[in-house]
Amino acid sequence: MIYYRNLRMKTHPEVYEPAEDSFLLAENLCVGDGWRVLDMGTGTGLLALVAAENAEYVLGVDVNPVAVGLALENAVLNGVTNVGFKVSDLFSGIRERFDLIVFNPPYLPVDEDDTLGMAWSGGLDGLSVVKRFIGSAPKYLSRDGVMMLLVSSFNDVDHVRDLLEENGLGSEVVSRRRFFFEELFVLRCSISAI
Repeated sequence: MIYYRNLRMKTHPEVYEPAEDSFLLAENLCVGDGWRVLDMGTGTGLLALVAAENAEYVLGVDVNPVAVGLALENAVLNGVTNVGFKVSDLFSGIRERFDLIVFNPPYLPVDEDDTLGMAWSGGLDGLSVVKRFIGSAPKYLSRDGVMMLLVSSFNDVDHVRDLLEENGLGSEVVSRRRFFFEELFVLRCSISAI
């Protein structure tokens, strides 16, 4: 069990446990009243539950079915009812548009394909999942929608920003924090920012 703000979160050995990257993204979530939010790669559901405090509705998706079950369990544990969770490989199971899409992607430059390893494995360049995500994300944003994306210094943040621009998304760094082994950046992205 971990605690964040007023949330109690169960953990599971097959699900990525929230850490510095998750908490930095949670601290920087700006959710407008009545927004529909997509929490991509929901894991334990932490970001979905934080977003649910202001959102009309939050959908959390994950490729890991164990994570989806755990996130639902955490929503029930915390009495959060304006969330739903389902299995989806990125946008494969998504049909609607959202006012906010939040993603703490797998970004380590490793190639692991076991259930837990997929939560941090970004392929050999650390960007394979991020590239797939950025290529599809604009189609799932509402007209004035925004996206919050976590990027690590293990990746080239300027390269990620270039990828965003190539896909019609402007971006700005809204927060950054250095840890002893990496620096983390939170990017706020939108179609209207370019």
